[in-house]
Amino acid sequence: PAYPGEPGLELRRRASIDAGDPCNTWTMALPNHLGTHVDGPAHFNPSAPLLAELPLEDFVFNAPLLVDIPKGPDQLVEAEELEAAVGGSVGDILLIRTGFGRLRATEPGKYSRRSPGLSVGAAEWIMSKSPPLRAIALDTISAGAPAFADEGRRVHEILCGVAGGRHVLIYEDVNLQVLQCTPVRVWGLP
Repeated sequence: PAYPGEPGLELRRRASIDAGDPCNTWTMALPNHLGTHVDGPAHFNPSAPLLAELPLEDFVFNAPLLVDIPKGPDQLVEAEELEAAVGGSVGDILLIRTGFGRLRATEPGKYSRRSPGLSVGAAEWIMSKSPPLRAIALDTISAGAPAFADEGRRVHEILCGVAGGRHVLIYEDVNLQVLQCTPVRVWGLP
């Protein structure tokens, strides 16, 4: 599924054995926001580094924390819910499982158009957590709910460090359903 209004995967056949070519080949075109991906700081912050400019160690997390905050269509994760779910330490990557990811395979249209996301208050709460928190990951199409596009834009601006200071990496469309417990380490290579 793609974020509403964004293109999906495009496949074009380049060569075909059936057409007399020696092999089968394809050209693939896809936007950088299709499937599981990471939004880097430059996604909404023109003065921030590109993903390719970040050191490799920025994508390795040794203190992940998985939290469950169940959400339905068009709902927002609020700061109070994050605080209650996290308790004390947040680690270096916060994996936020809303449960909405279960619809990705069975109801892709609903998953992409009606996905929950973070509220501005939740984004501000995330940024108020001094390091070591360096990233978040969600089982939603985006960190911002499509039904609240303006709020979603602001969420991204906050997390990408538009106001100055630090940023956090934003992993979107992540399959967190497979996790039985918090992983020991996360490699989030773009």
